[in-house]
Amino acid sequence: MILLTGATGYVGAALRAALEQQSQSLRLLARAADALSAAPRSESQQWDMASGDDLPKGVFDGVTAIIHCAGLAHRHADERDYQRLNVEATSDLARCAIEAGVPHFVYVSSLNLVPAEAVSPRNPAHLYPEPKENYAASKWRAEQSLREMFAESHCRLTVVRPGLVYDTELTADLKMVNKVLRWWPWLLPSVGHRSMVARGDLVALLINCALGEAGAPAGEEVLLATDGAVYDAERISRALSQGMKWGVMPQWLCRLAGRVLDWKKGSEPGSHWRSLSANHWSGDAPVVAGWQPSVTLESLASRETGRS
Repeated sequence: MILLTGATGYVGAALRAALEQQSQSLRLLARAADALSAAPRSESQQWDMASGDDLPKGVFDGVTAIIHCAGLAHRHADERDYQRLNVEATSDLARCAIEAGVPHFVYVSSLNLVPAEAVSPRNPAHLYPEPKENYAASKWRAEQSLREMFAESHCRLTVVRPGLVYDTELTADLKMVNKVLRWWPWLLPSVGHRSMVARGDLVALLINCALGEAGAPAGEEVLLATDGAVYDAERISRALSQGMKWGVMPQWLCRLAGRVLDWKKGSEPGSHWRSLSANHWSGDAPVVAGWQPSVTLESLASRETGRS
């Protein structure tokens, strides 16, 4: 049986649907309101990561693998909330899983904790400097905590570091960019670079890990989930754009438009531009045993355009 946390999130919901479609034995660990909405094919147990309550009894009975997707991803959240949810609650879950003898723990981390200039993106987190951004820093601390706990146990840990996740249903920064492009007549400038991965491909990798076909059972403790492409803002905007554009927006105009968005959303001045122009790790991703990506942002977008 697979135990899944975060089953109502962007990745977790797709993962839950895929596992149920494959008729995998599945148990959901979720907040009370979320657990009540569980499909009949899935068991559910109630646990609120933010509460500090003990895990329900019997939650690990029969569990062969845990996929931990739950956590705080909102980049404007308080640093204390990131620490409490992404680090402390994750560590509590892992500690209880180890005590219960769960054989395999799959942790969904983030490629954002790897510096843009890093030679190897699969090093243990402690070999990288602590990221300045709160979300990435919480993943950096959580990875170190998990590594220490599992090193002293007979249970296996797989850390999956995905790039920015996309799908036909967009979320977070990609959703905002797509919304702006509907009325904005220019493409975004060629700034920033990052790795990305399709949600369906990430889901397939996580399932393969839980089934023992990838990750620690296959001899790889840290995995990168990317589609192999390098994206800048212009490439992303070309893929998401529907219809003709006047050309590529000058950087000064993009900065100005970002300031307007900062003001409208009550964000720190310059935050939208920094997010757009930031450089993230985007080198050649190591091959993952038992998995390979099937799409890029462009191929997924063109496929959906052809269907519409």
